Amino acid sequence: MQLLPLGDSAILVVLTAKTHAAALELVERLAWALNNDPLVGVSDIVPAYTTVVVHYDPAKVPSGPGTPFERVQRWVQAAPSMPLATKRPAAREVVIPVCYGGEYGPDLAAVAQHTRLTEAEVIRLHAKGVYRVAAVGFSPGFPYLLGMEPKLTTPRLPTPRMAVPAGSVGIGGVQTGVYPSATPGGWVLIGRTPARLFRPDDEAEPTLLKMGDTVKFTVITPQQAAQQMERVAPLITPKVSKQSAAFEVIKAGMLTTVQDLGRPGRQHQGIPVGGPMDRTAARVANVLLGNDENEPLLELTVNGPELLFLRDSWIAVTGAEVRGVPGWRPWKVDAGQIVSFTELVRGARAYLAIAGGLEVARVLGGTGTMLSTVVGGWNGRALKTGDRLGVRPGILELEGRWSASAEFRATSTGEVTVRFIAGPQWSWFSSASRQALVTDAFKITAKSDRMGLRLSGPELGLDSVSRELLSEGIAFGSVQVPPDGRPIVLMADRQTVGGYPKIAQVISVDLAKLAQARTGDTVRFQEATLAEAQALYLEQEQSLAMLAAGVRAKVKRS
Repeated sequence: MQLLPLGDSAILVVLTAKTHAAALELVERLAWALNNDPLVGVSDIVPAYTTVVVHYDPAKVPSGPGTPFERVQRWVQAAPSMPLATKRPAAREVVIPVCYGGEYGPDLAAVAQHTRLTEAEVIRLHAKGVYRVAAVGFSPGFPYLLGMEPKLTTPRLPTPRMAVPAGSVGIGGVQTGVYPSATPGGWVLIGRTPARLFRPDDEAEPTLLKMGDTVKFTVITPQQAAQQMERVAPLITPKVSKQSAAFEVIKAGMLTTVQDLGRPGRQHQGIPVGGPMDRTAARVANVLLGNDENEPLLELTVNGPELLFLRDSWIAVTGAEVRGVPGWRPWKVDAGQIVSFTELVRGARAYLAIAGGLEVARVLGGTGTMLSTVVGGWNGRALKTGDRLGVRPGILELEGRWSASAEFRATSTGEVTVRFIAGPQWSWFSSASRQALVTDAFKITAKSDRMGLRLSGPELGLDSVSRELLSEGIAFGSVQVPPDGRPIVLMADRQTVGGYPKIAQVISVDLAKLAQARTGDTVRFQEATLAEAQALYLEQEQSLAMLAAGVRAKVKRS
């Protein structure tokens, strides 16, 4: 068992065995042991193939000798000898019906041609397999399946599809899997299932499959597929009247979404943590109003909305500087007042909190918007003109005036320098690539989004083309390098596992700098140590705690 830091807030545990199946058994046992003896501060345990990633908050890990990393490390190392409180549950067998070929499997003929089999032989070999769920990730409920007949191995598409229909069954190299939701994807598609693999309406069991489950496919006809299609209940759009609403959207802006601090604890189901891109600014916005840090608020991107306030409200705006709007302090707006947040003059994202917090439903343990699956937030989407949102009841009284200090602000003027810790696959990269990361400049491209910042600049390459990485857990700030050599810094809406090597991990306190950078901005990387990164994180947490304590002394609620 090898333990590697995945930045300052996660540990990558690598287990080795003679076969993938044997390694998967070790991974399942370790994940089960860790879950049966939880450690305070650990939020997610993400098993995948031959690894387990343990996500933790350095400020919440119990005190003791050594750094937070060392204390979590000792807990993980002790896990194999832990007495299990209960027996591991027996693996389930799940049968998934699949309609192969035709419109449901547009790449079936291409797979047959590549493998030199007939289409009927491809179907027969794929359907007769007995598969093991080796990981759940990429998107909520997406199963990575081991056990496919080697003859069916087919490379991914040169250019991924922009949209893969929900239920599509695909092959990616030596793996097969099922797309639970309509998402982009590069696997070749041979069929489709009417079964729902992601069920956000089921809080207890939102995913059909779990790691360790056995999966079998059964062949069905198009007619049977239509008959067995699991209907999704239509989304019920909440209605908020002018009398109960806090504000109405006059102009929507580029991308305005409801966010909270995310959905920790569900990454093993493929459900991303999500949350604000600039977590520090979002937390400060709520703290300034005496709200809980996790209250729902608005994230405004590049061009914010124009809002008509329908009642007297206390708000706080943090993050990017918004022209004409006081920032980083409580501000009272009157009923009937129209406030424009449209011009973000420095930074890319601003956060608008309102006293009491926005009134939105909790879904899968959180209130934030998951745009890729149309779940959470306000109807699972960005705000649009005419939307009205309410707030939780309560009257806020403030004594005196105050603002947050400049230490929490991460806005830039075109260039940011972020510190990083060497990634788990740092040694895989050529010495020239490692040197380029710390000496050359990169630029943020227009293809960047909440999932990741795509960078242009020097191409980063491995020291050997024969290196191959099985998908493993990733973290906020992981710097992945796909085959084209262009690094991607994974951000708030990142997937939970990834298969590209990670050259670096941006430290937690510098992620806000990336969140506030815009397309075309320059990014430079500077190496740091794990001890430095965790010390900076703990220092920032202490500053936030002091701010919250000071605000509590000045806020009165009734």
